[in-house]
Amino acid sequence: SSGINAEWPLRPGEQKTWVAGLSGLSMTTGARRILDHNFWQNFLPLLDSVSCHASVVNDLLAAAQNFALDSTALTEHGTAISSRLVEMCGAECRSAPLLLNRVLEKCPNTLLAEDKGQFAALLKVIKGRKTLDEDLSIAVKLLTRTTAVSEQARKWVLKYDILGCLIDLLEIHEVTDSSTKTATAILSNAALCCAHCFQDVSVCKKRPVSDVDMLMRHAKADKGAAIQQNAAIALARLATNSPVMLERLRELRGLEILHSRFTNP
Repeated sequence: SSGINAEWPLRPGEQKTWVAGLSGLSMTTGARRILDHNFWQNFLPLLDSVSCHASVVNDLLAAAQNFALDSTALTEHGTAISSRLVEMCGAECRSAPLLLNRVLEKCPNTLLAEDKGQFAALLKVIKGRKTLDEDLSIAVKLLTRTTAVSEQARKWVLKYDILGCLIDLLEIHEVTDSSTKTATAILSNAALCCAHCFQDVSVCKKRPVSDVDMLMRHAKADKGAAIQQNAAIALARLATNSPVMLERLRELRGLEILHSRFTNP
């Protein structure tokens, strides 16, 4: 068949059968190409139909990861699907972050929806997190991508004190020789997300000067070119928007570090 034709929601007896069939089809390139548009068009209704069955949800999300591998239709539905997956991440669905990461890879223009529920869900992923794992990496990457272009997103990040959570991560961790690729990406994106938020003068004036000390530690570190650069951007914005931050940066001889990072990126 070249389509997924069902009446939503699926009846209880149909759920496992449909998902099992899709799981098998997702393993072959030809089937994925034939069903590409139809699968993604029906993905959210199908997810709704199986939402009460955790094992079936996991099987569907695993199949979706395969369907995303060579999809050309996913971009059309990327924002709606990523929004649902963010909510599932906040509810600690273990399969959701893996599919969300695949969606973000395939849909580079997909952003976090400007909805407070999305940011509340991501806060659950980020708050109090001590381990720099893949789930955290995906959440921070999505935040960084969205705050780069959305003033409303930056406001939600501030309202839910996600900025404070990112600062905490940067306080606790640093890039070293033993840092994983995932850990390095988290810290680099966290610094860049902070820099996005520091475009707001009022935010910079409310932040403690200890932020300068912490960002200086990352900016002048021996390892991690990306976080060095992103920390320097955050420092520059703090110093530009707050005389107090600028004075502290001078005390730490930070202007020389910024000059070095911006002239030798």
